[in-house]
Amino acid sequence: MGFVEQMKWWHWTLISLIIGTMLAYVNSGAPDTSVSHSSVSSIIFESEVMVPPWRDPNSHDVKAWMTDFAVHPLETLNTGAATVQRQLVSYTQYFAPTPMHPSGETSTDYYWAAFPYEPTPRREPNRNELQYPGAAAYRSKNGDTLESLAAKFYGKSSPQGVAAIIGANALLRDAHDAAGFAIIPNRYYWIPWNPADGHTVSDYLLAADKLIKKQQGTEAIGITIHYHWWESSKFGKWIWMGGSVLIIGIIWPTLLNVMLRHGLGSMKADEYDLTRFKGGKDAATMPAPSAAAATESDMDRLRELEATMAQSLKSSGSNEPSLAEEKAEPVVAKLAGAPVEAPVLPAVEEGPKSYQGEFYPVVKTGGKAEEKK
Repeated sequence: MGFVEQMKWWHWTLISLIIGTMLAYVNSGAPDTSVSHSSVSSIIFESEVMVPPWRDPNSHDVKAWMTDFAVHPLETLNTGAATVQRQLVSYTQYFAPTPMHPSGETSTDYYWAAFPYEPTPRREPNRNELQYPGAAAYRSKNGDTLESLAAKFYGKSSPQGVAAIIGANALLRDAHDAAGFAIIPNRYYWIPWNPADGHTVSDYLLAADKLIKKQQGTEAIGITIHYHWWESSKFGKWIWMGGSVLIIGIIWPTLLNVMLRHGLGSMKADEYDLTRFKGGKDAATMPAPSAAAATESDMDRLRELEATMAQSLKSSGSNEPSLAEEKAEPVVAKLAGAPVEAPVLPAVEEGPKSYQGEFYPVVKTGGKAEEKK
């Protein structure tokens, strides 16, 4: 772990950015859901959402037919020459108990919702049913046409507005000629959302939940929606980038530092900070070297130098004595047993002497010259 321990914070941050960029690039596309999932029709999907829940006749247990709605991000699909936008909705479908399955069964089903989403009621509105999620009932008048209705409710007549009104009414959906698209006076028609508002299937489910609670009261089972926003390419790359920086660039170095401080792993080279030992500028404050250690070191060096010089002299054939020979003590000659005679000193002629002095006599040589003084 020596190499890992020597890495700095900025090393880990750089590595996390590189890995995060690679993961964001690989996972930048939308999930490949169109290949593996089929879809129910919009009419069946909306009809089952609005069906009252199943009730157990024995235990009075209540179960919703559709639960756990998961709405996936918007995808762009190619259908031949056309390009359309769809949202995948996955949900849990409940099946009533049977003799073979007394507790009932569940399965995961899928629905590809168009964008913008426009409701498609199965039944036409009547006096007893004038409410539907995402659509309002309208009683037609003389002279109404599809174009006039689109202009009246959407502000202008557009092909998208006309198609939304046709799709929301079973009578118009089943028309086979121009006469079938005529608006009959004093008849109720569903007027769906304005396509220009860009509603989604999530908006429809929220409107359905509100209407179900209004119609069924306390016995209503609410609709639970989960939006998988993290699957969107818009947010996915930032999730991968941020997650990589958080885990690799912040959390991992922190844990590694904690482990090293608690003795896990080898000791780092910079563990011992020599800057802690500060020396003074005054030479007097510095500790003096040991005299014994210095002398011993000098002697070792001297012996090595002597050996080198001796070897050099021997190899050159010189008769000069070495330092070792000079240092040898001289040989003392053996003395004979006869007594040593004192040396004979020459005789010194002595003259007249005088003794003078105030405290003690001093011998002085003088003679006549001294007497004259």
